[in-house]
Amino acid sequence: MNFFQHQDLARRQSYLLIFLFLLAVGVIVSAVNLVVAYSTIYAGGQFFGVTANSLSELGSGFYTLVTLATLTVIFGATLWKLAQISKGGKAVAEMLGGERIDLATGEPAKRRLINVVEEMAIASGTPVPALYLIEAQGVNAFAAGFTPSQAVIGVTRGTIELLSRDELQGVIAHEFSHILNGDMRLNMRLVGVLHGILVIGLLGQAMMRGTFKRSRYRYRHLDSDPARRRGSGGSPQTFLAGLALMSVGYIGLFLGNLIKAALSRQREYLADASSVQFTRNPDGIANALRKIRLHESGALVATPNSEQMSHLFFGQAVSTGLMNLFSTHPPLNERILRIKPGFPIDHDPLPGAGIEHLEGAGEIPRFSQLGDTEPVAGISALSSASNAIVGELTADQVVALVGTPQAEHLNQAQLLKQAIPPKFAKQIHRRPGARALLIALMLDLSPEGRRLQFGKLEIDQDTDFIALVRSTYRQLSQLPGQLRLPLLDIALAVYASDSKDNIRTQLKLMRQVGLSSEQLSLGQFAVFAIARAQLLDQKRPGRAATYRRIEPLMADVHLVIGLLARVGHDNEQAAKAAFVAAMAQFKQTDQELPDAGATSVGQLEKSMRRLCGLALMPKMALIAALATTVLHDQQVRVEELELLRAICEILDCPLPPLSV
Repeated sequence: MNFFQHQDLARRQSYLLIFLFLLAVGVIVSAVNLVVAYSTIYAGGQFFGVTANSLSELGSGFYTLVTLATLTVIFGATLWKLAQISKGGKAVAEMLGGERIDLATGEPAKRRLINVVEEMAIASGTPVPALYLIEAQGVNAFAAGFTPSQAVIGVTRGTIELLSRDELQGVIAHEFSHILNGDMRLNMRLVGVLHGILVIGLLGQAMMRGTFKRSRYRYRHLDSDPARRRGSGGSPQTFLAGLALMSVGYIGLFLGNLIKAALSRQREYLADASSVQFTRNPDGIANALRKIRLHESGALVATPNSEQMSHLFFGQAVSTGLMNLFSTHPPLNERILRIKPGFPIDHDPLPGAGIEHLEGAGEIPRFSQLGDTEPVAGISALSSASNAIVGELTADQVVALVGTPQAEHLNQAQLLKQAIPPKFAKQIHRRPGARALLIALMLDLSPEGRRLQFGKLEIDQDTDFIALVRSTYRQLSQLPGQLRLPLLDIALAVYASDSKDNIRTQLKLMRQVGLSSEQLSLGQFAVFAIARAQLLDQKRPGRAATYRRIEPLMADVHLVIGLLARVGHDNEQAAKAAFVAAMAQFKQTDQELPDAGATSVGQLEKSMRRLCGLALMPKMALIAALATTVLHDQQVRVEELELLRAICEILDCPLPPLSV
């Protein structure tokens, strides 16, 4: 299956989630009705002002009222939790106790994690996700968010300190698979659903705690406050009702874990297989799983909300008595043997011991060759890399590469990272350098255009910042064009931690700089559109597609394909031929090539926003047409190739890096 089919499968599994949720709600409502009915009968009319000696005497109105109240609590709790996590992966990471990692950190373990994640992001064509650290000794990680552009990755302290680089790479590749296969959206919805199912049990616990507290308070003041002594707080009826509701909560917990297991286990197998395909190194993820199996803390994450969100993690984050029934993840032995048959896992060398004492489990990394000390391959190695020749690809093959990075793309990403000079890399991982890079990427290629843009900057920006922008542009112009999009994503990941006011000011400045050039290019617009989407989270989480068919948006398709055709062709005739070939995909061969000079920025913005609202299959057709435009003359330029990747990123359809 390709990226679009995986995403579609995840969406269809959302319908299964809804069905299982409604089934669980039906069971819980029935149980609550029985609990409340028997509590009312036992209370002898004191509980709800109803006198009854049997279930039938309570009447249909009583059961209807209890049912409506229960449904209100369950659906209200679900909607509240979904609203709580609507900010995306960031909200989930913070609920799990994660602390955001500063991308400029010098701590070796974190530095290595950042390098691995950035390589993976470049290789997969996704934005660099925000990173969070959870202070837990277990080896675990998670990915959370509604779209690739909103994703975050969280890791435990044990993950970055106990795994070798290959093992860490295998774990991170597993999490990127969840990002690319559409699992994150499903898992985020599952968080809200589970909270609704569990809320009845939480209410029962609250009633029991309240009973104990009131009872202790009343008896402590027995002699001084007779009125409080006569109060009804802490009655045995309330305690028993709370106990009964908590029992119903265990039914909810049972059903919730069954739902998690039903939806999560096969997707974990898929993510393991994708990790191997991505890294071409089964030993990495297999050894990581083995370390979880052997380490005394395993994959446990003892933080708030870890029970509700256990299905998000790489390994089983919470312990459960009935492991095979309740586990959200397949058994470790099965996962390891599927990845690498015959792997030696028959017995533990030292059961229960710390990982540092385990024979053959891999040494604890010492971080001797990380960060700025990494060997730099340089631009020559990048240009001589032996990757697929883009000119020999077809549009269908480009579509098949969307969201399905291979090991050669990871190799290309590593070369791209190594081609960034260490000082420049250090500069853009700090907020001032990232800010300067975002402006430098908006500068015009022509000297006259840049003169106009710097004139705009000089009006309200200080001289130090302008000097930094000039220096950044000079360094940027000496680097391969394939680095522009990765550098943009790195800078955005750094700048995303700034305040919303500063981010809006920066976006406004980027727009002003772009518009002050002689003519805003499609490449400049793509930089701005990606920055706006990532920094402001303009796409609403979980939003359904606005357009199920591409036909209503053909005017927008004409505009974008026409502009892309002009980027890769020097003369009007060649651009028109590429445009006609692309439009033939939609059986529209009589369309005229749009006039680039007559296209306004506002038109382009509106067109791209509408195209982002396409459903998955129409998006796939659009990307096929865009690829046809680029590949038409089999003379592919870096500029048009990176522009194609930028448009795919805007559409949340990540395309791995390709060489020319």
